[in-house]
Amino acid sequence: MGRSALDAYSNGAVWWDTQISGIQKNEIIIRGYPIEELIGTLSYSQMLYLLLCGEVLSDKKARLLESVLVAGADHGPRAPSIAAARMAATCGISFNSCVATGINVLGDIHGGAAEKAMKLFYQTNTLLAADPNKSLSEVVAQQLDLLQQSGEKLAGIGHQLHDDDPRIKRLYALAEALVEEGEISGTYLRMAEEFRSQLAERKKRKLTMNIDGVAAAIQCELAIPAEAAKGVFALSRGMGIVAHAFEELQNQVLIKGPCPNRDDLVRYSGPALRHLDPADRE
Repeated sequence: MGRSALDAYSNGAVWWDTQISGIQKNEIIIRGYPIEELIGTLSYSQMLYLLLCGEVLSDKKARLLESVLVAGADHGPRAPSIAAARMAATCGISFNSCVATGINVLGDIHGGAAEKAMKLFYQTNTLLAADPNKSLSEVVAQQLDLLQQSGEKLAGIGHQLHDDDPRIKRLYALAEALVEEGEISGTYLRMAEEFRSQLAERKKRKLTMNIDGVAAAIQCELAIPAEAAKGVFALSRGMGIVAHAFEELQNQVLIKGPCPNRDDLVRYSGPALRHLDPADRE
């Protein structure tokens, strides 16, 4: 971590220093562009990329990024973030708090796989650039060896429900079309497939790419920082969270817990029934 804000401020720094937006009376500048030029011109995904990365994506790249946002928008109440938002809605809290409850469930375990995959992909690309004599296959094999030695799982591969996820083929088709047109390089798409293929060979069974893996590859193709991936996913899944929380509010069900009130679903495994010493109760 850097210096405290007070230390920095006392040494002449401004309190907030931002390259993102400049706000003055009757003037709003975003990354150098007047807001009135952006309104009605940029799509949601172009605005997101401009705010995050500082440049305006081409229309084709923006549609590809938007396809990632659409693909991850909802996965039903099986997803913890959706379930948490719906459960919160039954507790009578404000709607924005219900949405925040769902968003706050997103993290390294639920919602963090794309970030992990992106960090691996970027690292792999750096290793390839550092040693041009090594092939993609060799570097991927080395990375898999390291993951295996550390006991880590390869993020972006496999799904507990889907073995032929309809989102994956569609995203790959959209991305590959842009590779053919020269809009993106395809480097990370090929890399993701190499990781999947080699891991499947090692496991001696069929393994499929999941939504996080292909989303990670596409975001790397667009040079989105890996550390921003959970935020991007929160914006994507946030759409589903809003819809599910609103639907649950309309149902007007009260206090729906995480599971039905059934003995076979909740088990007490603590000490057997016991009582305080009568002397201690006086």
